[in-house]
Amino acid sequence: MTGKNKGNTVSNRSKLWMENALLKLMKTEKYQEITIQEITNNANLSRRTFYRNYSSKDQILECCFYKIWQEYEVLIYQQIDLSLPNIAKIFFTLMKKHLNFLLLVNRHHLLPFFLAKIDELLPPDFDEVKGKKLSFSKENIQYAITFSVGGFMHILIRWLSDGAQKTPEEMSAIIKDFISICNYSGFSKKN
Repeated sequence: MTGKNKGNTVSNRSKLWMENALLKLMKTEKYQEITIQEITNNANLSRRTFYRNYSSKDQILECCFYKIWQEYEVLIYQQIDLSLPNIAKIFFTLMKKHLNFLLLVNRHHLLPFFLAKIDELLPPDFDEVKGKKLSFSKENIQYAITFSVGGFMHILIRWLSDGAQKTPEEMSAIIKDFISICNYSGFSKKN
């Protein structure tokens, strides 16, 4: 969801001011307690301007996540190597770029908004980039995407909670090891 009035320069500037106002307020207040009036006051805009661009404060965050996703799309479309470890490296490189925002959102337990946005945007992109080359059913691909997205989001939360200390290259190696662990057939149930 990119908000209302997309493409309008004045509207885009207003959106940026409201986004900055919301993020500033989130540094000192609980997200649930932040009002539209506080956002508009901090952005020096009217409530009318807010509702011309958004239907809720959640939509501001959705737009922030959408911008990150657009950056991710550009990076993925440029890749030849679409292996999970390489995708992880790209993903965590981008997440590192937006680290302050993500730490703030994670502190407020709002990353499910990001997951919802990814759930909406990933299937068509996956189908365009990789899905048409696969011989699996659409249903199986959808389950695989859901599994991967859930895993990446939980790893992102863990990475953020650990202070985002690991580099994107280290995260890529972790994903590579994860794949090896999942493929390891040495596990057996002992009777």
